[in-house]
Amino acid sequence: MKEILISQFIDDELSLIEKKEFVINVKEDEHFFNETIDMIDSEVMIRKKIGKKAENFKEVEYKKSGNLKKILLFAAMIMIGIVFVIKSINFVKNEGNIHQAKSTDKKEYRFVIYEENVGNVELAGSFTNWEKIPLKRVGETNYWEIVIEIPKGEHRYAFIINGKIVADPTALMVEQDDFGHINSILEV
Repeated sequence: MKEILISQFIDDELSLIEKKEFVINVKEDEHFFNETIDMIDSEVMIRKKIGKKAENFKEVEYKKSGNLKKILLFAAMIMIGIVFVIKSINFVKNEGNIHQAKSTDKKEYRFVIYEENVGNVELAGSFTNWEKIPLKRVGETNYWEIVIEIPKGEHRYAFIINGKIVADPTALMVEQDDFGHINSILEV
């Protein structure tokens, strides 16, 4: 929704009251401000490139037909789409015991399991591209945990305990995968 407002602001499609609300929102939300600046910079770049290409054509024809405005609007919409896709791609990065997914729609989730006499507990799931992530023992207890920010939606996962794949004993839903392992299902 913010991308649409930014585009409408750039293309001067907002009323004065809407422009005032837009400026207030940009001032109060640093992320919105940065996104607005990025899109304005992109629009400047697009207009410069289109302006150079437009020099090859008769300017009078563009003014009469209104094609230049349509071309600029189309180019801006394409650029907004590209920016939106790039910002929506999820990246998982390892920061100690907290793994964050870069997404607009994510939630922090705590995985915990009780296991006695084990030296290594890991977690793998669809939200980690099935890469193993180590859990940490909670103090001197037999509980192991990790906190991860994961995108909302349905995910499959399993614990790896001393190299053996184990479903989460507290999971409400499980299923067998194509390799014969039982995976837990999590709805976030």
